[in-house]
Amino acid sequence: MNGASTGRSSVLVSGAGQLGSRYLQGLATCRHPLDIHVHDVQPAALALAEQRWQEVAALSTAHTVSFQAAVAALPREFDVAIVATTARARPQLVREIAEHSAVRYWVLEKVLAQSEAGLDDILACTQPSRGAWVNTPRRMLPWHHQIAEHLVRNGAMTMTVDGGFWGLACNSIHFLDLFSWWTGETLEAVDCAGLADHWIEGKRAGNWEVLGSIEARFSGGSTMRIHAQQGEVFYTFELVDGEQVWRMTEQTGTAVRSDGLEVPGRIPFQSELSGDLVVALLTTGYCGLPSVAQSVAMHRIFIRGLLLHWRQTMDPGASLLPIT
Repeated sequence: MNGASTGRSSVLVSGAGQLGSRYLQGLATCRHPLDIHVHDVQPAALALAEQRWQEVAALSTAHTVSFQAAVAALPREFDVAIVATTARARPQLVREIAEHSAVRYWVLEKVLAQSEAGLDDILACTQPSRGAWVNTPRRMLPWHHQIAEHLVRNGAMTMTVDGGFWGLACNSIHFLDLFSWWTGETLEAVDCAGLADHWIEGKRAGNWEVLGSIEARFSGGSTMRIHAQQGEVFYTFELVDGEQVWRMTEQTGTAVRSDGLEVPGRIPFQSELSGDLVVALLTTGYCGLPSVAQSVAMHRIFIRGLLLHWRQTMDPGASLLPIT
């Protein structure tokens, strides 16, 4: 494709809002010369992306950046396509991009979609590519790898995520994926009986959040409880691994095992991750994120459980789960 024929690689960032513009900033650090195309139907989002690019453009003069409001205006080939739109828009947008452009590698944001049908569309549309991944990045972060090296994994593990109003509906998939990777098990069931009967309107119009607890069961017998309540945006982990108990707070960069072992670390910003991610894809054809197929399987169980709860408590006829 583009990289082979011109020595430059083409990258699409579709969805240029808060998160997409941070992806764009991260690309400034990429050592490969890039032709970057930023796409969004909202002029304000494109303006934000252009502003944030100017903040970091001095880091590299090797890249070109253009901004488009229509898929039809995009090139016919991309080495990497990053889709950072909302969950509601993502399946249709992935289809439009796939029908217009040949894409070697996809990177998709979570939540992938708001229905199982949307998940199926994404899976089908990304199938012809050489690889497609979902940005639940904890399994590729050095800090979480360091913790993984100290896990015993002697039998089933348990993990509890507990905190305030940290976004259970939109962010649980991050922690389910992390626990799946740490245990080497796949998600089998999600029980939403512990969720509150009333949902709370989210920051983004048309999207909702919920308090309470979900219980998750994994293929090797490991279990996970995820809880959120009113209060500040804060959460902690407790991981029981054999005879050891880990307590971890990502916001403060602390992870302490019950025998006194400490593994400090931090969660990088998206703008720190995307450059290395794109370089890895361009040079190796691989990255440490879960594949779309892996993530769709997990999303399917998660969305099925929450959509049932949404229908029981808020909208009996709903076909979409309004989270993003």
